[in-house]
Amino acid sequence: MKKGSVRKALCRKTQMSASRTPSPVSPVSSSTRSPSPLSQQTSPSACKSTERRHQQLDITAENVEAAFESKFHKDENGVSSGVRYITEPLIKGLSKQENLACIRSLSLSSPKDGDKKFKYIENLEKCSKLETLNLSNNQIERIEKLDKLMRLRELNLSCNKISKIEGIEHMQNLQKLNLAGNEIEHIPVWVGKKLRSLRILNLKQNKVSSVSDYS
Repeated sequence: MKKGSVRKALCRKTQMSASRTPSPVSPVSSSTRSPSPLSQQTSPSACKSTERRHQQLDITAENVEAAFESKFHKDENGVSSGVRYITEPLIKGLSKQENLACIRSLSLSSPKDGDKKFKYIENLEKCSKLETLNLSNNQIERIEKLDKLMRLRELNLSCNKISKIEGIEHMQNLQKLNLAGNEIEHIPVWVGKKLRSLRILNLKQNKVSSVSDYS
């Protein structure tokens, strides 16, 4: 074969191989690119909603404790005021005595201008040796749950909302009973008969119209 024909054949092969070579990868279009850092920023509306959620969840332990400790009601004037509850831990804390049966004197009187007052007499059953009990300046409406306090000598229930003398018929050792500043209208006959040790009965600032039944 002649040299000229050989060169022509080599040129043809080179051209064919070049045509078969894949073209370079085309650049990625702008539509498929990852978003820029600016596009990933949180919108102002999303920030506001997040702040609101944090504000709603921002409840401290103190607020939770206060919510459980106090239950609110409205008085005659429509003003909300807190109600305190007599509990064994409270009694132990005030008396500084772990054994409730050893307590002889207990004061559960509330400040006159306080916004939290006791409304119910409760959890005093274990104070079996109690001799003096002060429950003045509260919102108590009924004398109850004192039947275990057989040794009680002084009971102060002044400045409450009691309308009836009851729940103390068994207190044969009671010597002093203060019910001043309540809403009592009637003195039952048994007061003079069952409370044989009673020496002082204070009924000032009540609604008693007659004491003829008391003897």
